[in-house]
Amino acid sequence: MTEHPDPRDFGEVVPFTPRSTLLDLPKASFDTEAALIGGVLMQPHILPLVQHLVAPEHFAQETHATIWRTMLALAEAGETPNLLRVKGAIGPKLLQFDLGGMNVLQYLARIAKEACTVGSAEEYARVVQQFWQLRELAIATADVREASSFVPSVALQAIYARIDEIRASFVTRKATSYTFAEAGDALLDRITAELQGTAPALATTGIEVFDREIGGGPQPSTMLTVAGRTSMGKSIFGIEAAGAIADQGRASIYHSLEMSHEQVAARLASSELERRGINLPYGQIMRRGGLSPKQAEMVAGVLHEQRGIPFRIEAAGKRTIGEIAASSDRLANHYARKGIPLGCIVIDHAHIVKASRAFRREDEGLKEVADGALALAKHLDCPVFLLAQCNRGTEGREDKRPQLSDIRGAGAFEENSDAVIFLYRPAYYIERSQAFRDADPAAQDEHERVKHLLEIIIDKNRAGGANQVVRAWIDPALNAIRNWQRS
Repeated sequence: MTEHPDPRDFGEVVPFTPRSTLLDLPKASFDTEAALIGGVLMQPHILPLVQHLVAPEHFAQETHATIWRTMLALAEAGETPNLLRVKGAIGPKLLQFDLGGMNVLQYLARIAKEACTVGSAEEYARVVQQFWQLRELAIATADVREASSFVPSVALQAIYARIDEIRASFVTRKATSYTFAEAGDALLDRITAELQGTAPALATTGIEVFDREIGGGPQPSTMLTVAGRTSMGKSIFGIEAAGAIADQGRASIYHSLEMSHEQVAARLASSELERRGINLPYGQIMRRGGLSPKQAEMVAGVLHEQRGIPFRIEAAGKRTIGEIAASSDRLANHYARKGIPLGCIVIDHAHIVKASRAFRREDEGLKEVADGALALAKHLDCPVFLLAQCNRGTEGREDKRPQLSDIRGAGAFEENSDAVIFLYRPAYYIERSQAFRDADPAAQDEHERVKHLLEIIIDKNRAGGANQVVRAWIDPALNAIRNWQRS
């Protein structure tokens, strides 16, 4: 087998390219396209690993696009897209092509000898994909460079919209096909590995009863909607889950559309200090002049110890789900190159994700977010926690526990989620009651009884029983959620 160079090595990277030569940037690597196709021809089981990354239109060489389309059609029909099958399926029109003195059958035989390996297939597929993106971006800006007059704001809007489309296209593409026999074999392999103790353990949130109820921990390729009213603990839950998973050596990506990166760090530090018996609210950590020298030293010590955990904070508002997906994909690749598996993605929160365009109804924009979050979970094969805001419907009810109808755009979240989880803190409402403000002894006693109670209400649950309520211990000021029975 011919040895191939690293597919990322495509010449010198220059810091600045003169405007006149922009259209001369490399638009494709035909050798990479050929090596990817050859890999599938010789090892057809590669196709399910890469078909979500590369579509026929991503190939710059039209012959390559046609061959790839043929292989996909064979796989869709239940056939094995190997060299023999593809040769038999090539149409007469393609057979007439002259490929540098070779016909298509000869060309297929040649590229089969120069195939990429299973281990490098995904990297080759990503390079094909990335060159397609470069070509599409060049096309998107070509009119601007060539136009004698235009409206800059309109041109920018069109370009940014196209960029979002390019980004988003790679989180909606993953779709693999299995026969029942293949699915059954995969299930038995997992069960056998679990019985033998060789199966990779699921990452866990640290809340033992909750993890058990959702199947042992957040499952790969699933979307979990975590919803609640303001101050119920959505961000606390998201940060605690992401932090716990990062502590297990799996990368967590936290998309914070409201809080700054310093606020997230302060919350993590406060929670870790609580584990060590030190109560230092994250609000105090954030407040200018809020810490004594000794307290500052404790915070610095915790931050230093935790600096190596694979926890990435993407703090930026007004982002589309396409932008969130694109940055998640980039960071997942970054961690993969370091040998760190992706543990989870948290989006905080769904109702402030920016729509990619103007929708006629709010629920259409929210469906875009829910669809994109689920596609991202499937694409990166990891759990995605989508935090969501409940409306004020709970405020007018005697029982203020939230339910599905309280989520804005509830239909999209219910349809796409593998689990819908509501958070409820009874202490929040007691603190705001007139009786508590009047120092009524009964209200104060009730508050003392439930001040650390968090109800995690599992409304929908594909991995277990629905309508379950998990009790957890919470201290909102310390950003801490723990098992209810604390030692």
